[in-house]
Formats: sequence, C-alpha cells, structure tokens
Amino acid sequence: MSNQPYPADSSHYLSSYPPSHSHEDEFKASYDDLIDHYAAPYAQTAQHRTYAVESAPAMNSSQHRRGPSYPLSHNMSKQSQSTEFSQKPYEFSVKGEGSVVQGYPPPGAVIDKDAPGFWARVLPESLACRLYVLTVLIETAIDLAIEADLLVRFHDAEEVAATSSGSGGNNAANQKMAVYLSIFALAHVFQFGMACDAVYNRNTLQFLCLTIFNALFLVYAIIQIGEIRSSLSPAVSNGFSHIPIDVLTTIIPIVISVAELAYIALGWKIYTEFGWKVYKFLGADRNIKKMYANFQIFECLVKFDVFFWVGFSVQFIWLVLQSNDWEYYVTVAALPLSIVLLVEGHLAARHENKWMMATFMSGCVGALIYFIYKLVKVLMFKDTEQFHLVWKTLTTFSLIAITLLLVTFILACIVMANFGRGLKTQFAKNKGAGHARWGSQTLNRAMATHPNRMSIE
Repeated sequence: MSNQPYPADSSHYLSSYPPSHSHEDEFKASYDDLIDHYAAPYAQTAQHRTYAVESAPAMNSSQHRRGPSYPLSHNMSKQSQSTEFSQKPYEFSVKGEGSVVQGYPPPGAVIDKDAPGFWARVLPESLACRLYVLTVLIETAIDLAIEADLLVRFHDAEEVAATSSGSGGNNAANQKMAVYLSIFALAHVFQFGMACDAVYNRNTLQFLCLTIFNALFLVYAIIQIGEIRSSLSPAVSNGFSHIPIDVLTTIIPIVISVAELAYIALGWKIYTEFGWKVYKFLGADRNIKKMYANFQIFECLVKFDVFFWVGFSVQFIWLVLQSNDWEYYVTVAALPLSIVLLVEGHLAARHENKWMMATFMSGCVGALIYFIYKLVKVLMFKDTEQFHLVWKTLTTFSLIAITLLLVTFILACIVMANFGRGLKTQFAKNKGAGHARWGSQTLNRAMATHPNRMSIE
C-alpha cells in the first residue's frame, strides 16, 4: 500500500494536471502516530503554549463599580440612563397639610366633593319616589288651605252665634266640626311625614298602607260634605278665599281621588324599584328577608298607632271631657306617655332590646284596657247630651285603635322572637357600609364559616 494519498499514475483522469510535489505535511498520519502524539505530556508537545494573563490597570471605585441600589421609595432621574443616578426621593405634598411626604406610589388626586344637602339625603334619586312625595305635598297643601278656610268660617259663625244669643258661643255642632277639621288637617300632615319616611326607609308595605289611608280620607271627605253644608250657613262668612262652601267641599274629594290614582301607579313603580334595592340590602337569605318583613309590618303598625291614639285623645279631651273631671287630667297625661311608649317600641325592635320590648308590650296591654273601657263608656252613654254628637266618630276611632293594638301586640311577640337571629347584624353591616358595595378585604384572616357559599353583591 502506497503512503501517498493519491497514486501518481499517468492513466488517472487527473494526470493532465501539472505534477504536484510530495511534502511531508501532505501525508496522512496513521492511527498509531496520533495515539503516540497526544499521549505525550503538554510540555513535550510542540503545539502546547502557555499564556500569561496580565492584570488590568488599576481603576478607581468611581470608574468601575456596580450601580447603586435604591428602594422602591426612590425614583431615578430622568436626565440620562448612563452611570449617573439621582438619589433624590420622589416627593409629593398632601393637600391641606404643610409637610412633604416621601414615598411611592404617590397618592391619587384628592377630589373635593360637596356634602349632599338635606333633601338629597332624604330622597333617593328615583324619579318615582320624588313624584310620590311631590304628589303628597300638593295634596296636603291644597287640603290644608281649604280646611283652614273652613275653620275660619266656623270660628266666625261661632262668634256670630255668641253675639246674637249671648250664651258665650257654646255651639256644640260648630265646636265638633272644628275639632274634626283639625283632626283631618293633622291626618294630612301625618300622611306627608309617613310618605317621606316610607321613601327614606324603603318600606314597601308602608306605601300600601298609605294608599289605604288615603282611601279612608276620601270616604271621610265625602261624609264631611253634608255635615259642613248643614252646619255652616253661607251668609255668615266668606272666609279668606271668598269661594262658596259647595265648591270648597267638592274640591277636597276630587283632589284626594286624583292623588289616590297617582299613589297606586307610583306605588307599583316604587315597589318594583325597591325590590332590587332591598335584595342588595338584605342578601339572598330568606330567613333574614322574612324577619325584615315582620319588622317592617311592626314599624308601620306603631306609626299608625300614634295617629289613632292622638286622634281619639284629642276628640275625647275637646268634645267630651270637662276641666273639672278627673278623667280629663288622666287623658291629658296619658297622651304624651302613649307617644313615648310607641317610640320605645320602635327603639326596642330596632336595637333588639328585650327589656324595652317587654315594657312596650306591657304598655300595649294597658292601652288596650283603656280603649276598651272608653268604648264601653261611649256606647253606654251615647244617648246622653255629652256623647250624642260625637259617639259615632269616637266609636270608629276606638275600634280601629283596639284592632291596631291587638295586631301590634302579636307582631311585637314575633319580632321579639327574632332577636339575636342576624337581623340586627345585617342592619349594622349595611349601616357601616353606607348601603354600598363592600371593599376588598385582606386574606390574613380565618376562612368563612361557609367557604363554598356564593353571594351576589
């Protein structure tokens, strides 16, 4: 076998090229030669070379060092992105304070919000609610103006009768109608207050009760037409409006009828709006919703108790009792105490105080006995001169008051049984949140009692 890489044969197809001279580097090394070559130490190998690494020239710390480290409370300069850094922290000032606070991130811009006015806090943004309150206000204003005109005419008629007869103006019929007109005016003021309260507290049941209450107004206004026309002569006085009595007594039921239609339409609209708001206020717990419904019924009954208790007491004091009667002073003293008792019932239900609720229930039993006694007395002496003109109205008010007291006592027992079952906690929770969505909470706390329960905010 030849050691040449290519045979120098003239018959080869590359024989036409110029002849190449043989050199030692052109020969292939055999396998044994390679083994012997690389098995020798580096010092004996010609290809091995040793390099000396020289140290770099000395550099001061300002020319060669890592960049400074800054905490997140510092901010880099915007001048350049080279080796120069600004070590001045981010500074900002808090509005209303003189000090400069350093830190990152800076707080957001403080937007001054004007404090909401009284009506903005009382009335919600719902158009139906505002129209409802406006309707009640218009009805109250018109009816109060007419009632005031009629009261002036009754007062003038009483003075004319006193001058002509010399009896000191002791006209029982005129005095009775004046008291009834005063109670009717008081009922309108009470209705306006109840309407504002129903809108503010989102008491849907109270809207229904107000609709029924206004329907009773309509019935009473129709009955009042004949009584006023028979008791008051048109030739006695023209009042301050100089409108005929027939026209005034006809306007009142018309205004109440139109308002009644508006209450029905707006009440339905408000009911649909408050349904979702009450759901967001209470959540999806049916037990809480049931307890809240009982609470609303109780609150509504307590408020109407106030009107019928006061109305009955005013009639009894001004139309029946005399100042030399011991029952006169008892009734006068019982009137403010009854109002205090009803306020106590409201506070007991709102704050779930069992002792206050027990006191309220005891007071209801006492009031029930009082009204039953008055009813029996009125029916026994209805044919006497003392009760002849007023026994029908007193009987109606006493029966309504007794019925409301019985229902109020039953609801008080139900509400008291619900104490400590979560309704008060729900009230406090929504009061602290301001009827708004809860904020984000940190997770460094124990897990909820029902970790898999879902809720809609």
